[in-house]
Amino acid sequence: MATTDTTKTPLIVRILLEKGDLTPEQVDNFPLPVASWPKNAVAYVVEQGIAEDRLVAQRLAEYLGCTWLDLDPDVPTRILQGPPGGGEARIMGEIADLLASTTEAVARIPESVFRGHLAVPVRVQDGHLHVLCMDPMDFSAIEEIRMLSGMSVISHVGTQALFKKLNKAAFSERDKLSEVIGGADKSKGEGPQKDQVDVDVQRSLPGGRDSQILRMVNTILLQAIEEGASDIHLEPYETMVRVRYRIDGQLREVTPPPFRMFSQVVSRLKILAKMDIAEKRKPQDGAIAMKNGEHRVDLRVSTVPCVYGEKVVMRVLEKNAIPDKMETIGFSEQQAAEFLEAAESHHGLMFVTGPTGSGKSTTLYCALNLVNTPTKNIATVEDPVEYKMTGMNQVQVNPAAGLDFASALRAFLRQDPDVIMVGEVRDTETAGICMRAALTGHLVLSTLHTNSALQVVTRLTDMGIEPFLLGPALRLLEAQRLVRRLCSECKQPVELPAESAQRHGLEPGITIYRPGDNLQCMTCKGAGYKGRLGIYEVVSMDEQLVEMIGSGATQADMEKYVLSRGTNLLPQSGRIRVLEGLTSLEEVSDYIRVD
Repeated sequence: MATTDTTKTPLIVRILLEKGDLTPEQVDNFPLPVASWPKNAVAYVVEQGIAEDRLVAQRLAEYLGCTWLDLDPDVPTRILQGPPGGGEARIMGEIADLLASTTEAVARIPESVFRGHLAVPVRVQDGHLHVLCMDPMDFSAIEEIRMLSGMSVISHVGTQALFKKLNKAAFSERDKLSEVIGGADKSKGEGPQKDQVDVDVQRSLPGGRDSQILRMVNTILLQAIEEGASDIHLEPYETMVRVRYRIDGQLREVTPPPFRMFSQVVSRLKILAKMDIAEKRKPQDGAIAMKNGEHRVDLRVSTVPCVYGEKVVMRVLEKNAIPDKMETIGFSEQQAAEFLEAAESHHGLMFVTGPTGSGKSTTLYCALNLVNTPTKNIATVEDPVEYKMTGMNQVQVNPAAGLDFASALRAFLRQDPDVIMVGEVRDTETAGICMRAALTGHLVLSTLHTNSALQVVTRLTDMGIEPFLLGPALRLLEAQRLVRRLCSECKQPVELPAESAQRHGLEPGITIYRPGDNLQCMTCKGAGYKGRLGIYEVVSMDEQLVEMIGSGATQADMEKYVLSRGTNLLPQSGRIRVLEGLTSLEEVSDYIRVD
């Protein structure tokens, strides 16, 4: 008779042997020796057909003295609870209703914790968080979930069928556990390598003293991404720290890390951004490549020494955020058509203007992405490179090494470019090279900090560019601003008073919209706004305008001319967005006020 070495036998196999559900001969005849089984022996027993799913759950529950859960075979959307040792099963309730009760507790716990420990929340009842564990002997999982949720945790044993169903229902908006496991298996093969990232916010973290800092940093980053933040601010003060997210252009304060841990949080971020953690006396810049599920997110990190420590600001650059249509970011159909027509030209100068944070880079990348084909050689010189795009040759300015905008431009012109994008025209030398490149058969796109599109002419003339050369070189001028978009769920109509209408060039008595005051609105969370959109003025060149530039016409005269031909400038575009109910009068008031 065969003998089995029980010292190396997994717990579930020993339990099944003791109950007579397995015989030693069956164990000795397993295709794979028990010593070589995967870590999760419970799942392996079921997958290999060694024991039936419900039997395994029942035996484990008996051994551990807890309940076992399963799906009702007659009503697959209901859960059965079996007391230890069997007995009559009773219905616990609908899966959706059960999971709804866990929302508040689970919101405090990164999904990676559940995934890493093969656990899923079931319900909250009487102050207890009930959790289904695929590995019921993983007591560290229960302890970690307890600490993060702030609640006592009751673990249950369940069938694998139930676990898969609950996992799918609980985390349907993110990657499923099976996809994560499948992706990990595929990465071991000969397929293409995944993007190299510095931090994966959904990856389970190791235990130990430093795990709390790692988890804290991951939570700050993940929450910022989930709330749609464009910037993350970490600020030290004398007795406290502050964390703020810039959401839809407005800074919003969130719960900060403990004061005593702030320096460790900063050190962790500096390590990820490949900065010198020992240098705390001067500003530093870096970048973090982050993965959030299937999304790649790049963070541009800047540190500055302040009175009470280092302030950290991170710009969130989501690679999937570049739209595939210019109308998506607020261009009208006519404006988008004019912009793309100029972007597909063989030569000329295009300028995108606006203040810092007005979305100029997004507009340029959107246009470049639309004309990015294998038939075009596209080169960019930026400071810094914000979005890394396939199919474009992007150069990061490095003044310390002698690589500035002008030297990079000169080098590009020797590399047979079709399209050149210059991050910003800052000096006369760069402006002159851009203009010469445009006149010699290259399309050049760049940005300037001006208040309007036609003010570009004045700015470049002040830099020393001759007007008779500037007119023929220019192809298109564009100016833009970002305004908050009204929440579509809670915005409220209001009749425009005569005084306000006169001040903003609108008709008295018309119906416009203002932000709602519904603090219970789930879409905007009571802010009244959700997301942002652009207002634009797109001025394309024609013979008359080129002639006016060459003859030194004033900006006012040029604006009168482009308005007479039907071009909408910022005031007209702002009024259109207000009348369409997309934004409020307060958001565009500075741009449409009639002096």
